[in-house]
Amino acid sequence: MAAQGKADDGPRPASSTTPPSSTAANPETGPVPTLASGAPSVGASVRDTIVGLTNPVAARGVGIMLGGSAVLLAHDLAFTVLQIVVAVALFGSAALDVRYVFSGRRRWGRQRNRAYVMVRAILTLGFLGLMGAIAYLTDAREGLGLALAVELFAFYALARAVLVILSSIRRRAEHRAIRAAGGVITGAIAVLAIVSPLGAVEGVLVAAAVGSLVLGALLIAWGLKYVENPDRTTIDPYSTTVAEVLWDWIRTSDIGRETRAELADGLYFEGEDRLSKLGAWWVMLVLSVAIATYAVLADSTAVVIGAMLVAPLMVPILGLAGALVNGWSRRAGQSVLMVGLGTAAAVLLSYGLAAWAPVAVGFDTNTQIVSRVNPTALDMLIAVAAGAAGAFATVNTRVSSGIAGVAIAVALVPPLAVVGISLANDRVGEAAGALLLFLTNFVAIVVAAALVFVLTGFARQKVLRRNPWGVVATVAPYVALGAVILVPLAFSSQGALSSSAQSREVQQVVDAWLGDGSDLLVQSITVDGSDVTVLLVGPGEAPDAAELQTALVDELKRPLALRVGVTPVDVTSLPTATPESWRSNDGS
Repeated sequence: MAAQGKADDGPRPASSTTPPSSTAANPETGPVPTLASGAPSVGASVRDTIVGLTNPVAARGVGIMLGGSAVLLAHDLAFTVLQIVVAVALFGSAALDVRYVFSGRRRWGRQRNRAYVMVRAILTLGFLGLMGAIAYLTDAREGLGLALAVELFAFYALARAVLVILSSIRRRAEHRAIRAAGGVITGAIAVLAIVSPLGAVEGVLVAAAVGSLVLGALLIAWGLKYVENPDRTTIDPYSTTVAEVLWDWIRTSDIGRETRAELADGLYFEGEDRLSKLGAWWVMLVLSVAIATYAVLADSTAVVIGAMLVAPLMVPILGLAGALVNGWSRRAGQSVLMVGLGTAAAVLLSYGLAAWAPVAVGFDTNTQIVSRVNPTALDMLIAVAAGAAGAFATVNTRVSSGIAGVAIAVALVPPLAVVGISLANDRVGEAAGALLLFLTNFVAIVVAAALVFVLTGFARQKVLRRNPWGVVATVAPYVALGAVILVPLAFSSQGALSSSAQSREVQQVVDAWLGDGSDLLVQSITVDGSDVTVLLVGPGEAPDAAELQTALVDELKRPLALRVGVTPVDVTSLPTATPESWRSNDGS
């Protein structure tokens, strides 16, 4: 980061006095290798990198990144290992309960009635046997036993979440907001696990893998910085914990008061030129909404991208994230107000423009509308990455030009334009879907940007040190809202994935039904619940449709109604003809 050097506690060693491979003394662990200075050669760079990775913290980061990469790259293996881990954990829990029943001793946990513990052990072993039977009688890769375990645990977690939410509302307990947000998040995840247990497990695995990659990268970066300048910190890399390393990274990444004030000047409408900033912001918002509305009506992707570039809504959203982690309550309120007013103005303006536009909107064929009325979990992942990139580009001046790319990556104004257009045409369902996409982007950007602002030193150290729970309490409602939004997104994703998988299965059956020598081509396949529509085009007659229906029912294993449409193609073939002048010259 550009300003990290300002926050170093100790002076950096001078390049003129540091040899290419020097060591620094550590009073507890002895000499610590340091990196070469100056402009080293390729060999020296490789050697310095290897030296840096020998740092215990960096080596730990490498191991964590390798583990996360293995989960991402070996999906089936990770899923199988997880099932084994769950089975071993259940067996270990039952074994400890049996040991406690007969010995009366346990290493951790409260003392409980032995009869209750014995019943729990029997139930655990019985459930473990059920998992094994399911894995033996079916394909173990389907994870039916694991799905059953996840569903049972999800029901328990949902009940606990409800109790936590109710207790946080009724009692004046400490950190009520955090407890309530935690209950909402747990309940949302439990609902997802009940509806799609294996999907929830895969989501947790992917999230853990990505988190491991990020954590490993931070540990490696800290280790390299320590080897470069051991005096920058007082913690010992050989005995420190991951939490201590993360806090030290945040502490030494502080960008300073002056730089923070400069960045805040671009995120908030303050100062003597406050009214000028507000006026320019509203002008750009109105223009971007107008561009986006007409671009959606014209179904023009290029013009929609132009609207994304000039849309100013990203600024107050990033400002809200910065205010949350710095404890700026007034600025946070102003940012929320700007986002709310901007959202309402965008919807109203697009509604008015669409109502007067002499254009017939095709909600089933307009790609700009169709792509924004059915958001999925992928849209939230895109917004998370875009929010992180936007926050990093805000803090790091070397990549600040990339904020335009962030504006393109996550659409804020176009979904609002779709909301207004849909309401103008009495399409409430489409309007709700587009509004859900905007809320998804808004929440994901706030949460991701808040985390990046903390890691990049934009958050004030005094606030993080004195009132960390206060910072967590201000961010927790947005995380809870994101978890709630994730529930309908997961349903949409599951429906889209299921429809796509069924379409592929139907495609394979149709190809086998037509055969290799058929002149008919598949124009489209539509699976709508129990109705399957297959449209073919080409010369000749299609095979018996009843055979296709039987094959589809056997493949999908459920009742199906079939409709086959064939568009005939009349092909006329003539032999090769020659010009009349050629025939005259040849005497023919």
